[in-house]
Amino acid sequence: MKPCICDEDKLSQIEREEAEIISNSCKKIGDQWLVPYPWKKNPKLLPDNKAVATKRLKVTERRLKKNPEHATTYNKQMNEMCELGFARKLTEDELTSYQGPVHYISHDEIVRPGNRSTPIRIVFHSSSSYQGHVLNDYWMKGPDLLNDLFGVILRFRGENVH
Repeated sequence: MKPCICDEDKLSQIEREEAEIISNSCKKIGDQWLVPYPWKKNPKLLPDNKAVATKRLKVTERRLKKNPEHATTYNKQMNEMCELGFARKLTEDELTSYQGPVHYISHDEIVRPGNRSTPIRIVFHSSSSYQGHVLNDYWMKGPDLLNDLFGVILRFRGENVH
């Protein structure tokens, strides 16, 4: 069983190839799908951006200290990510023994005051540039599964509305 089916005739050759690679790498574990990001560039080329990521984290922490309610919500969401298995803290042994490439993804909060259920949403910045490198450029994207807005508008305008 595959997690998604794409309309093959609307995809470019690259999108079809990436969709197949991504689809073949998907695994269902319990009630969740594990979908790894396939690399299209060698991740060893990514520079270690720990200094910049740490600086951004300190800015986020300072901003959250000014609003304890936001800080509590942010912390709760981070803990939920760990509880759900989306994130975890590395052990000291993992940190010292790892020999592969290192590139950090900074994160901060988006405040949405009108939204009662999630007034704060954590956003990860895998599109930020460091020394000319952007993490998103290293991953296969696969097809865009969202409806084309132009097509939606055309279809809406195509019929009489009563």
